[in-house]
Amino acid sequence: MISILIPTYNKVCVPLVEAMRHQAQQLQIPFEILVVDDGSAEEIQAENRRIEAWENCHYRILPQNVGPARIRNILADQAHYPYLLFMDADTMPASTTFLQSYWEQRIKGGIVCGGFIYERTKTPAMCHLRYQYGIQVEERSAEERNRQPYSQFISMCFLADKDIFQTVRFDDAMHFGYEDAWFGILLQQAAVPLKYIDNPVFHQTTDKADDYLRKIRISIQNLAAHRHRLQPYIRLLQWHQKAESLHLTRWIRLVFTWTEPRLVRNLTGTHPSLHLFAFYKLGYLCYWLNQTRRSDN
Repeated sequence: MISILIPTYNKVCVPLVEAMRHQAQQLQIPFEILVVDDGSAEEIQAENRRIEAWENCHYRILPQNVGPARIRNILADQAHYPYLLFMDADTMPASTTFLQSYWEQRIKGGIVCGGFIYERTKTPAMCHLRYQYGIQVEERSAEERNRQPYSQFISMCFLADKDIFQTVRFDDAMHFGYEDAWFGILLQQAAVPLKYIDNPVFHQTTDKADDYLRKIRISIQNLAAHRHRLQPYIRLLQWHQKAESLHLTRWIRLVFTWTEPRLVRNLTGTHPSLHLFAFYKLGYLCYWLNQTRRSDN
């Protein structure tokens, strides 16, 4: 009795639905697969409508874009079964026993995360920065994540007891950027059991370099808007606070402004530096907060 919930935006998720439908049939339990489209382009919608032809599979289109936090709440509200498996549209199960492993490890009143990995390839479909950051920073074993489970939460793929999810939902106000981090904090505050297992999906994003940096800037803008409640938990905000206490934010902002074209050139190239990426995020945060304060005055 499981609802497989897939939010999508400008992503054809027919192969993912087909793979999960096959695994659910093999598991021989009641299931449904719900795909909700957050306002994709018409040609993407046309491809995804093929999902409607399959039994127990449903495809719905929202009249306007609502963002990744709210769309997950919408999916949960539409689900009929007591366990909710959320999967991003740009993922694919890494094993043929993926759904079975989740089902066997389910927690009544809790949440289970299986993690994610990146396929090793010489020519990744995503930009080199996204690929390197994913492998070197984001990929972590269940053992590592279980040491600090709530600060490690990423919503790319997780199984939740529906009753508990309806009491600790995603914050619609977060919209895009750090909504996962805040959800993890809410889980911790509510003392919801959270467990990681080694049962990953492949993250198959096709973000190009410019698009990835644009998403990073938007997420930092969102972080800045919610910085007061996120300050104790987010490392980037802690770096900014330290720089502010040392009166360094003005200099960081100036260096960022002077060097931004060269930073972007490196980060969008084939050999991006993760150290420069860290500076880019801090520099952009200093720049954005300064712009915000100036506009408020």
